[in-house]
Amino acid sequence: MSNNQIVYGTARKTSDALAQGKIDLPDVIEALAARRAEVDPHIKAFDSIAQEPAPTRSGPLCGLPISIKDQIHVAGQPCHFGLDTATDGPCRDTAPGIERLMDAGVTVIGKTNLPPYAMDFQTFNARAGRTNNPWNPAFTPGGSSGGGAAAVAAGMSYLDIGADLSGSLRIPAAFCGVFSLLPSQGALSGKGLMVGNNSLDHFARLGPIARSVDDLALAWTHLSGTTMPDTAISAARIAVWQPDESTPVETRISDAFSQVASLLTVAKFAVSQTSADSLLNDGTYKSYGEIMGYETGVFIPPVGRFAARLFGRSAARRSPLFLAHVLSGYKRDAKAYQLAISGRKSAQQAFDDEFGDVDAVLLPVCAVGAFEHRKPASDRNGVRDYAEGFEIGNRNVSYLDALTCFTTPVSLIGNPVVTLPLGLDDRGMPIGAQLVGKRGQEWALLDMAGKLSATIPELPRPPCGI
Repeated sequence: MSNNQIVYGTARKTSDALAQGKIDLPDVIEALAARRAEVDPHIKAFDSIAQEPAPTRSGPLCGLPISIKDQIHVAGQPCHFGLDTATDGPCRDTAPGIERLMDAGVTVIGKTNLPPYAMDFQTFNARAGRTNNPWNPAFTPGGSSGGGAAAVAAGMSYLDIGADLSGSLRIPAAFCGVFSLLPSQGALSGKGLMVGNNSLDHFARLGPIARSVDDLALAWTHLSGTTMPDTAISAARIAVWQPDESTPVETRISDAFSQVASLLTVAKFAVSQTSADSLLNDGTYKSYGEIMGYETGVFIPPVGRFAARLFGRSAARRSPLFLAHVLSGYKRDAKAYQLAISGRKSAQQAFDDEFGDVDAVLLPVCAVGAFEHRKPASDRNGVRDYAEGFEIGNRNVSYLDALTCFTTPVSLIGNPVVTLPLGLDDRGMPIGAQLVGKRGQEWALLDMAGKLSATIPELPRPPCGI
């Protein structure tokens, strides 16, 4: 078996082959190391490689090598969080989700790159440099789980475990042409995802990145401790987003959605169209931002929050859907926070009312596709401001709003999401979509994602910029 056959094998087939003795774990780890040596100097997906991989327990995954986003705690390994130095040296504890995977027998081969504090939708930092997209190194892989998505897409890891607050799993998966699972809020512990082992009450969620829906299902089996039920979706009912004048979107995105709607109709899916007004509205953006600002603001000294609001005024004016509300949340106004929590419950109910008769909703990940690396107008210790927006039709949409206008409302309601590729755009870059399921029904969503993925032509392997 060649190295390429090994590294581009699926996680499930590789773990099965290890269990059956058809391949030895040292050979798999050596093949991945050779692949890293070949392509990672061009991509820079990894922050660090484990000199002594986290010891595997005996388990069904039989040592399957995986990578972990370098914001997630693994005992004995560093957690740089995109910063110049480790914040607390090697971690003392392992995040509960990673502990479950280690109990199932994975080998943690290294930590993948991210922006400082996981606070950007591009992946670069002073410590580990800039991560490039395996499809074209002039493009970003997205962020903040950009290193993990690039590593999986380029055949350097079978699975990466990342985290998502505002789109940090979904955007890199979409830009790199791979799959991700964002579980329902509360389905997994949020411990071990923040600097200092802090946690948030809402939004921050652990999840896997993989090269197939089946590999997401394998990861979910061991992350959740559950298995796919015998009952599966019989009639696949899906609501597919259609363009709406109130939400400017690049033509390459809307064209991809028109094409996939036609494919699904031919494949006998029960397809309806939606502009998702119950989800994509001013109320959901405001509630998300107020909650996020309030909860993350607790980690910032009052003077720091005041300075952020003072110096962020012009940036907030450019980003009325995202940053303006986050900075408002930095006021730490308990009444405004409770109103936002009530708004969240109303958004959940509105979504359930609109989409109660379908199995899943297919939405864009961003208003734009993958884009070329760009530099921030300012960078204050990892807190970045991008003055340059995106020209969409006849409108200029800010960097933050273009990248979060579809992700944050879904984060707000807490539903599970599978990100999956729809195809390549006119530049040869992947376009992805969010398949949003019902809260607490990850297995039904994965079943639907498998059916949908089987209908869409599979992407080729990325050229990896070499």
